[in-house]
Amino acid sequence: MVFPNTPAGTFPADKYVIYLGTINIYKGSNDTYYRPRLFNYFNSNKIYVYGPHVGWSKDHSFFMVYAKNSMRNDAFEIYINNKEAILHDWSDTPITSNPFIVDLFLVSHEPTSRFDVNGTYYIPEGTLGSFNIVVNSDGAYGGQIYVPINGQTIPPDGAPPPTTTPITGGGIGAPIPGIPVGEEPEPLMFQVDIIDYCPFNLNQAFSQTGVKVATTTITVVNGQQGESYNIKIRFTNPQNSPNFTLRPPNKTYGYDIPYKLQFGNKSNIVGGELYDWENLSFGGDNSRDIYVYEVNKSKADLAPAGEFVDTIQVEIFNTN
Repeated sequence: MVFPNTPAGTFPADKYVIYLGTINIYKGSNDTYYRPRLFNYFNSNKIYVYGPHVGWSKDHSFFMVYAKNSMRNDAFEIYINNKEAILHDWSDTPITSNPFIVDLFLVSHEPTSRFDVNGTYYIPEGTLGSFNIVVNSDGAYGGQIYVPINGQTIPPDGAPPPTTTPITGGGIGAPIPGIPVGEEPEPLMFQVDIIDYCPFNLNQAFSQTGVKVATTTITVVNGQQGESYNIKIRFTNPQNSPNFTLRPPNKTYGYDIPYKLQFGNKSNIVGGELYDWENLSFGGDNSRDIYVYEVNKSKADLAPAGEFVDTIQVEIFNTN
């Protein structure tokens, strides 16, 4: 089974994997985050799962919590018996994906041969505990920020919520239904990630070559190895105009500086039109760069001093 950030083949074929949920951390355009992590957890690293086990007398085995995020290719164990459980790494590398996506899973310690494919397995406790999410805004260790989850009010000491949320519905402490072994097919989906390289200097964008302002990457979710996929992509601006312009912030119809947009090797993109993006692969590098070029120098020279921006909405449409 494949989830928003986790392609098939992430986990070894000889392990059973149970999806827990997905964490999305959003940041503002001027925010920089470091070291996202679970905080004040203090649970056990071993989550016991009960049910039939082949070849031994035990009626249970344990699973560990693993994460796969939108900035790493590998899945890694989360040590939730610690006060802080890292969701990326311990370095001062800033989080660039927005949202920062973390898929959480239980991964079996025992191989799949220990499990009965016709069996049903369950977790006896009703929850996996409670925790907060913390990021740093000033390098790896400065400006600690507690991130509210579902509108919660965070105590001044960063203590976790007083009540826990069960893995499934039914209220606090509700019994957990059986977890059937096996997978159901999931629908084909496409995830869009855009790396923003703005701001840029106008002097770099007057030419026909222009300046790279972003990279768009498409992740094929629930696809098949060896298959190719096609989508259509559309770029629109706040004016719903076929032409693109830079304007002062928050002034949709203020002084404008026209420019041209290039997507991959397709130049002079027209706002609102659909463009083909073909031969996307599952697990492959489906990336194209976006350039701003031929900024109108005459209007730029006459423009009032200050910052000029444009907001472009990117939409994709499945044509498979």
